[in-house]
Amino acid sequence: MEEMEEWQAEEGTIGSVSGPFQTEILVCQRVHNMIGSPGFWYSDPFDFALPVLMFQIILISFAAWILFLFLKPLRPSLAIVYIMAGIVIGPSVLGHSPRYLAKVFPPGGITLLMTFSELGFLIHLFTIGVQVDTGILWRARKSELLIGTMCFLSPYVVAYLSYFALWGLVDMDGSLKYSVPYIAIVNSISSFPVITSLLTDLRILNSDLGRFAAHVSLVCDSWTWLLALLLNAAGVAFRHSKSESLWSIFCTFMFIALIIFIIRPVTKWSSRCAQDGEEEEVHFFEIMVMMLGCALLAETLGQHSGFGAYLMGLALPHGPPLGTTLVQKLETVSERLLVPTLLAASGVRTHLSSMVGASSWHTQVIIMMGYVGKFLGTLVTAFGCGVPFYDALPLSLIMCCKGIIEVSVYGMWYDRKIINKQVYSQLVITMVIVTTLVRPIIAYLYDPSSRYMINGRRTLPQSKEGVKVQILVCLHNEDNVPTIMRLLEASNPTPHSPISVFVLHLEELKGRCAAVLVPHHHLSRDASRADGSDHVVNAFANYEQRNHGSAVVQHFTAISPFESMHDDVCTLALDKRTHLIIVPFHKTWAIGRSVGLTNYAFRNVNMNVMGKAPCSIGVLIDRGPMVSPQHTAADDREALAYSMRMVDHPWVSLTIVRIKSREDENEGESQLDKEAMGDFLAKVGDNRNVVKYVEEVTKDGVGTIQVIRSVETMVDLLIVGKHHDLLSPLISGLMEWSEYPELGAIGDLLATSDFMFSVLVVQREPTAARSIPFIEFGKQ
Repeated sequence: MEEMEEWQAEEGTIGSVSGPFQTEILVCQRVHNMIGSPGFWYSDPFDFALPVLMFQIILISFAAWILFLFLKPLRPSLAIVYIMAGIVIGPSVLGHSPRYLAKVFPPGGITLLMTFSELGFLIHLFTIGVQVDTGILWRARKSELLIGTMCFLSPYVVAYLSYFALWGLVDMDGSLKYSVPYIAIVNSISSFPVITSLLTDLRILNSDLGRFAAHVSLVCDSWTWLLALLLNAAGVAFRHSKSESLWSIFCTFMFIALIIFIIRPVTKWSSRCAQDGEEEEVHFFEIMVMMLGCALLAETLGQHSGFGAYLMGLALPHGPPLGTTLVQKLETVSERLLVPTLLAASGVRTHLSSMVGASSWHTQVIIMMGYVGKFLGTLVTAFGCGVPFYDALPLSLIMCCKGIIEVSVYGMWYDRKIINKQVYSQLVITMVIVTTLVRPIIAYLYDPSSRYMINGRRTLPQSKEGVKVQILVCLHNEDNVPTIMRLLEASNPTPHSPISVFVLHLEELKGRCAAVLVPHHHLSRDASRADGSDHVVNAFANYEQRNHGSAVVQHFTAISPFESMHDDVCTLALDKRTHLIIVPFHKTWAIGRSVGLTNYAFRNVNMNVMGKAPCSIGVLIDRGPMVSPQHTAADDREALAYSMRMVDHPWVSLTIVRIKSREDENEGESQLDKEAMGDFLAKVGDNRNVVKYVEEVTKDGVGTIQVIRSVETMVDLLIVGKHHDLLSPLISGLMEWSEYPELGAIGDLLATSDFMFSVLVVQREPTAARSIPFIEFGKQ
């Protein structure tokens, strides 16, 4: 007892003992030892578990932050950064100091860190399961099924062939043959959550390639889970008997049936109760308890606890309202604290010093050949399925990327002594190198905007009498609807000049992994009720009925990250061959001219659309009754072309103000402007009583403002072009205090809260035009 009282934490390692799977280290600790430290004046705080754990997390965060700044040009994923941080603070770098290693990572310290991080991984798998739409598998095309299957099989076959080839050429370590099947298996993994996370980071999740890669990875991931189930049964048969192996498989399938037929209906009922306004926190607590119960049951059946948590997540409805709520509650703590700890802990367990000798070279060849097999197997199969080479190449590289799922598998096999320290370290290091180098190559090879960045952009002036005008209307919420409806009504659809409206409801990606761009009726009823889109559908249905035979409305929903949401807008505009895209301004106004809500994420979406759209774009600044824009040159002529549709509407009167400079104008653009006005006045014909044309001559930007002020109380809608000559005296001084340069000088001026009318800023094409502004005023 006296010896035990004098025992210190750093002296607590007794030695190696036999464990159920491997030789383990026995660590002695006082029975009544406190977790927290009483203070440094009593004893060393690092002799207690809680201070050590907190210091480890702080050290991991600081090291990751430094590495992220250093590696920023390579655009590494956070997973790779945290693994590298673990390598730096672990025995491979800083751990060369015995005193540092004894204090920061004592024998029992790494166990506590791993336990903490495994709980985070459990929650992470649960949230991933919640976000997965299992219907993707049933809707998968034959090409996606074939490519996903070959992506899984090819690295396994190539790794094994490499092993047998090396066995005949060189003397190999006999123990390596036990690791080869598992090396081959782990190279076969292309995890769905890892791939979708990569696609999100690269901002291509909702591109054509991104959706295709997500579906392929889900097929590959399904094969992985099935193989894991069979390997667990094989392990039971190897350690015990074949009959117990069959019993293991039976229990596992009964567990799956329990989740499908009992837990899933219960969670659906819980979801409906949450929608009906019952206590949300109570249902959240119930679901978390069920998740932990499923994880525990999976663990008792010999499966990884994450398997049970993942299946529990799959049983829940993805997306809003329940799926989104769960992800929002769990994601921050899980993704930002617990999961990074697991990644860093895997780096701490990596020993660079073990990667020496001939055996390490043989292992490295097998690992790399697995990557090569996955790359070539995916590339050849995709090309054979008709995927263009410029898409098949980045797809193959995407499938080679790995992340937290693979790291967890490495650690599980290392703990069970299936792979040794050398193989574990080589798997981790190879994954870090390959994933870090491949990411910038994918970003360089694939640009989704190249598909819709076309030379001949569709514009309104090309829409002649009798030709249906295609308009894509983007909505973020129900507040955007009234003004857009009035604008479409004023656009005067007729049987001789019909309008086809495509309504795209834009939603941020929450509560699901894969991006969605589908017709609205393909969404589940629960999702429609949660986001309120049914009200939008009804409003536009009424518009279509009022203009029967003159207007056709189709509804679409895009669910994607804000960073790449413009891809959905531009893709739909390209596929539907639209002439005009209308997007709502990111700022709203309250009563009394005060600024209401400002959403800068919407602003970024608008700027990306304006920079890459395949047709004309209009930014609608909503101040109430109606909207109008102003522009210059080609953009002004585009605004004039849109105003031309309003002339015949019985409720609309139109005033066109052409602001001219006293100085010489650009003769080429001036002639185009005159021709556009001539065509417009010729079309007006007998409707001159509702159209007023005025020319105003000013000398500077102040004069331009005065012209606009003079008609402020007369109009509801101002239509203006965006681009103009920056050297023109008509806008002198207007750009010096520009807050929204994406709207142009005059559009930025009109976006301030000083004006009462609404504004539609029209852009014909992304490249800047050169000329002098028209202003079209509409009164309804």
